[in-house]
Amino acid sequence: MLTGVADALASIQILGERIGPAEGTAIMTSRRSREGAYADLVAGLLDVRNDPATDRFDAELAAAEEAGRIDPQTAKVLRWWQRESLRTFVEHARVVVPPTLLALEQSVSGADREVEVSARSWARAVGDDDAAERTSAAPPEADDEDDVPPPADLSEHRRRLLVAGLTRVREDL
Repeated sequence: MLTGVADALASIQILGERIGPAEGTAIMTSRRSREGAYADLVAGLLDVRNDPATDRFDAELAAAEEAGRIDPQTAKVLRWWQRESLRTFVEHARVVVPPTLLALEQSVSGADREVEVSARSWARAVGDDDAAERTSAAPPEADDEDDVPPPADLSEHRRRLLVAGLTRVREDL
C-alpha cells in the first residue's frame, strides 16, 4: 500500500501547496480525481499505521485470562469488540477525511478567487485603471462549473436546502 501513498502524494495539492515531484508533472484537476487521490492517501496512511495499543490490550487480556481473572469467552468477546471498534473508527476516517481535505482545498481556492474579485472591485472604486486591468487580465476560474463549495455554517446549509427544495418544486410544475 505504500506505493498507493506515494502515488497519491505525487498527484495532489493540499491547501494550494504542491506535494510530490517537481513542476512539470501532471496535476489532477477534476474534483473526482482529487477526491480519489485524497482517499488513496488516507487509506494508505491508515493501512501502514502502527498499533501498539492493540498489542498491549491483547497481552493484558491474555494475562488476565491466564490468571483466572477473566473467563475465555469474555476475553474473546472483549477482543472482538475492541477490533470492531478499531475497524469502525478506521472506516469513519476513510469516509470523512478525504472530503474534508477536498473542502479545505476548495476553501483556499475560493478565498483566492474572492480576494481577486475584491482587488478588481477596489481598483475600480478608487479609479486605478492600471490595477483593474492587471487584476482583471486573468480572472480566476472555478475547477468545475458544477462544484459548489460546502456551506460555511449551518444557516448557509439551511438556505441551500431551502433553495434546492424550491427549485425541485418549480421543476415539477
